[in-house]
Amino acid sequence: MKHRARIFWIVFFAALLAGCATGIDTQKYNVRSSTPESFTICHGYSCTHKSKTGFNDKEWKKIAAIFKNKPAKDEALERSKIGKAIATMEGITGAKTGTSVDMGQAVSFKENIYQLDCIDETVNTSQCVAMLQHAGLLKFYEGALPTHRGYFIDGRWPHNTAVIKGIKSGDLWAVDSFYRANGQEPYIVPRADWLSGWRPPGATQ
Repeated sequence: MKHRARIFWIVFFAALLAGCATGIDTQKYNVRSSTPESFTICHGYSCTHKSKTGFNDKEWKKIAAIFKNKPAKDEALERSKIGKAIATMEGITGAKTGTSVDMGQAVSFKENIYQLDCIDETVNTSQCVAMLQHAGLLKFYEGALPTHRGYFIDGRWPHNTAVIKGIKSGDLWAVDSFYRANGQEPYIVPRADWLSGWRPPGATQ
């Protein structure tokens, strides 16, 4: 019995380590070459499922308007607009791909192929930022490499997130969509705080 229990926990933690427990290179998902008209989003935990989608002209104009109507005059305002744009982009793609059912945090373990874990969220959010940047909608920020925290052995749950970088300031900000449901604005917090263990009130991870 003890032997079976030991095997169970080995398999369980191996599965966890295959997902959010490791860092992520979004380049492998070609997010930098994505265009608003045609791109692929990740879902189903660790990008095990992918759905092709895209924005039509009307949808993209709605997204672009977030930045073009009353353009941001500083980094703080642009961060707010980035959050609104990502929420809008998620809402549109969610309705098209079935990921509109995604809830805040990965509350089930690979039971719902339309639920997103932190790997899925990191890839998709990085992709959103890349599209906004390539379209020339960002004045104060650009996409940066995703970041990772937690390794179990340090007593913290593994987690990944997308990151943006201030073009002039060089300040790094974590853009974390994992804790919010589909279509809700991601949390945008200083990367240093995020690495130190920041999480929203009530979060379990």
